[in-house]
Amino acid sequence: MERTREQHTLLVSILLHLVPGVLATILFVLLEGPVVAFGFPPIAAFLAAIALVVIPFELGLLLWLGRNRNGGLSLDGVVLYREPMRGRDWAWLYPVLLLAAFLGFGILAVIEPALRSALFGWLPSWFLTLIDFDAIRTYSANAWLITLAAYFVLNVFAGPITEELYFRGYLLPRIDRFGRWAPLINVTLFSLYHLWSPWQILARIAGVGPFAYAVWWKRNIYLGMAVHVSLNLIATTIVAVTVTSRL
Repeated sequence: MERTREQHTLLVSILLHLVPGVLATILFVLLEGPVVAFGFPPIAAFLAAIALVVIPFELGLLLWLGRNRNGGLSLDGVVLYREPMRGRDWAWLYPVLLLAAFLGFGILAVIEPALRSALFGWLPSWFLTLIDFDAIRTYSANAWLITLAAYFVLNVFAGPITEELYFRGYLLPRIDRFGRWAPLINVTLFSLYHLWSPWQILARIAGVGPFAYAVWWKRNIYLGMAVHVSLNLIATTIVAVTVTSRL
């Protein structure tokens, strides 16, 4: 498999993978108090961190690199793995990867409560449970409707698409000198980047790993986007239906 000539050192790659997660988690923690005091649930602080840190950092860096390279708003040469893929490959890979992601997240979810309790029980309850379904009516219907609208925009579309551009389209090709280890390194660091939910690290490796390998194999980030968006759409819809049914 042909490699991009530009390669990051492992240290640089680790930093580029983790820094946006560190900054977003810090902002989330800082915003939780003011956001709740303003009448919104804790997840609204998390969404604000995504909107104010994760997307601007990741997409902003890509656009800045593209401008330096191409002299305009172009990601050519910055975001790679955009080779076309045959329709018949889409027809079987997409459902298989979606199922693999469900199984990966689902099977590992069984041990998450034990991990959360044993290793992260010292964290505040609002950090451990972004949405307390037993306390939905603590916040107004209007606050929830605004929060859920932002949740759909950021968690279903803007966030996953930006992450796939950044993690699989930009960072993964720049460690492909590691060959078949590259996707595993990428998905492990991607899982660690989610510092706001560290108890899900193993589940994310299991759930994201298959489509990260498929992106690397087919050199097509759009496959990863499709699976990532679909997963988040299903999860976000379940959350939204549960919340609205209890208002």
